[in-house]
Amino acid sequence: MEFTQKGIDTKNRIVDTAIALFAKKGFAATGLRELANEAEVNLAMINYFFGSKKGLLKDILDTFFTGYSSLMQQHLRGPSKPEVKLRHFIRHAVEYFDENRDGLIIVLTELPHEDPEITEYKAKWARKMMIIVREEICTPLKETSGVVVSPVVIGPLLVSMMSSRFLFAPIIETVNPPGLKEEFLDKYTDLVTGIFLEGLSGLTHNQDEG
Repeated sequence: MEFTQKGIDTKNRIVDTAIALFAKKGFAATGLRELANEAEVNLAMINYFFGSKKGLLKDILDTFFTGYSSLMQQHLRGPSKPEVKLRHFIRHAVEYFDENRDGLIIVLTELPHEDPEITEYKAKWARKMMIIVREEICTPLKETSGVVVSPVVIGPLLVSMMSSRFLFAPIIETVNPPGLKEEFLDKYTDLVTGIFLEGLSGLTHNQDEG
């Protein structure tokens, strides 16, 4: 379906408004009429562009997962050692999460398991990303150390570690306001990378050596 520039602008405004409302109030608690009013569009426009509120949620999921999986392809694929690739990937993924906090909240918290359609929709994306995790992290780890770890363990674990700071941001920033953004992202990236690759003992060992 092709749209005029005005149509594209309207569609983008609906998406941006939906992301803000879904992240703040939740998907179920956000009504279409409220969404239309906030986006300053006719209610029929939402159905025209997305078919339904669920169709709008799928559009948001697609956009976020497309960006995240692109980072995985770019920084985890290739001949470098897994730990080297992971360091690059974690840095860029943390930046992506920081730039798309509301999208991240929706992706991780909107888990309506009672809705098989949305569950399967997320699972479709997860299967694609688990292939990369298995091929670029789990398989090399098994070949070099003999350690066997399932990608369905490693993948969610890594996402949880990288995203925790942003999911709890309203509380954490009240308790301990961050300093300069670039400096914070550097420290946070190093912390997550160190713990993920070497555990707390490895992180402590590296700091002692420094």
